[in-house]
Amino acid sequence: MEISIRDQALLGCRRLLNQLNRDSSTPTFGCFDRRYWSWKLTDFPEATFQRNIKPLCWFMDQPEAKSYKDTIAENIKAGFKYALDIQHKDGSYDQAYPNEHSYGATAFLLPDLISAYKTIKDTFSENEKDQIENNLKSSANFLCEGAELHGFIANHLAGAALALKMSYQQFADEKYDQESKNILNSILDKQSDEGWFPEYYGADPGYQTLCMYYLAQIYQIERSTLLKKALEKSLYFLQFFIHPDGTFGGEYGSRRTEIYYPGGIALLASEFPIAASMLAYMKESIRTGNTINVLDIDMGNLAPLLSNYVTAAPIDKTKKNDHTLPLGEHDLTCVFPNAGIAVISKPTYYAVLGSSNGGVLKVFNKASGKLIHNDCGFLGETDSGKKFSNQTTDLSNPLEWKRSIFHTSASFFLIPTQSPTPFNYLLLRIANLTIMRVRIINEWVKKHLVGMLINKKSPLPLSIKRTVDFMENTINITDKIEKTGTIRINSLVSGIKFSSIHMASSRYFSPAQLELSDPDAIDVGSLEKNDVVERTITIDLQEISRIKNNE
Repeated sequence: MEISIRDQALLGCRRLLNQLNRDSSTPTFGCFDRRYWSWKLTDFPEATFQRNIKPLCWFMDQPEAKSYKDTIAENIKAGFKYALDIQHKDGSYDQAYPNEHSYGATAFLLPDLISAYKTIKDTFSENEKDQIENNLKSSANFLCEGAELHGFIANHLAGAALALKMSYQQFADEKYDQESKNILNSILDKQSDEGWFPEYYGADPGYQTLCMYYLAQIYQIERSTLLKKALEKSLYFLQFFIHPDGTFGGEYGSRRTEIYYPGGIALLASEFPIAASMLAYMKESIRTGNTINVLDIDMGNLAPLLSNYVTAAPIDKTKKNDHTLPLGEHDLTCVFPNAGIAVISKPTYYAVLGSSNGGVLKVFNKASGKLIHNDCGFLGETDSGKKFSNQTTDLSNPLEWKRSIFHTSASFFLIPTQSPTPFNYLLLRIANLTIMRVRIINEWVKKHLVGMLINKKSPLPLSIKRTVDFMENTINITDKIEKTGTIRINSLVSGIKFSSIHMASSRYFSPAQLELSDPDAIDVGSLEKNDVVERTITIDLQEISRIKNNE
């Protein structure tokens, strides 16, 4: 099914009107969290859903909404007022739990509230305007006074920098401008020389496109030379993770995301040739449904992705551009050793090797444009039923190469498996209503949760050494798996689509996943007996075949 990016944006806005409580007789009039106001399955409304008033502002001015523009305006106004109703006194908002006072949620929501306020400002009385502006300032003050302590997340900080820059434009308070610059400088200082911004503890191309959405808007407001250079470096890095089948990113990223946010790239397309090429290629992928889009996404990610689509929809490649994306090159090897990622482009295939995530490997056939080998790492199970994998982010994993041959190695770790239960939910809510009202304790708990769900590493006495030879039409993969201590293994397979960390923004479906081959099982009996097992896989692009040999 082929649907243009604009038509997808229109469908997304219709979906929003079904998520929004449009019933003025209810106390939750204007709430976008249908789980809360309609199903009543949650005990608080997620504030970030209120960002959806921004795409509705776009929708209100489209020809398709002409006959009911006033109704849409009232819906936007209701959504705006509800956002202010659920704001904490310190200007912050909740996303994951009550009394969270989330820096990230506040950073994401404030720019869209300011944008919507500008659109519907004339519909408010003078008294309402004064109250609204005080609320918006309160959020800006919150961002000035605090910081996110549970990890360095570049896209969150970029959202905060944009929020404060827009607050300065709206209210002319110098402290907002200064703090925006401070945050922006911290992001640029953390940018790798390779072009990537840290997402927790590594590079994640998917989330970096969202980071670019905020940075590109800042660049539109204030075109500094330093930011321009950072954007150029980022675009250079990102172009390598557009795949021949139209997908983007994946298990080689620190957060395993495969969502492509087009808004920032579109805003930069008139000035940066790489952005123009990325825009053209990925708009076609969005149209054909080859990449994850607004029709696939859940409410947690609908607001940012839909806002990106609204931004990108009217923008096309604005000048003739002959920049060739890496997937179009016939003899290219580009290694990002700090990120632990290597990209190889040959006449017949395009491959991405992620050493920092245990040696994961994607291979695409250029002739068919299909994913033909998707090694997300090994997924194992111990005799006690615990899952484990080598797909664990570790930037210290070695990546060595000479000409076409690459070597990497990694350890295996248990996969965190925590899930909510009635008991731990009860404990969390008691904490939310008591000790977690203290911000430093709140941030400590969040850091602890991130450590358990994303960064926790429980090593096992098992390791892998991988050698990959990228030849003209053939790829040879040799794996040596070795036990270094006592461990009982029930199964160990590769070729399965999976993610080893908790990440709500991963695991979305795209059609490319239907092309995957059967999983390859390791002979765990041989591994148990000899403490080592080796295997080789040959991918022949001329024969379009995979030959496996276990030893």
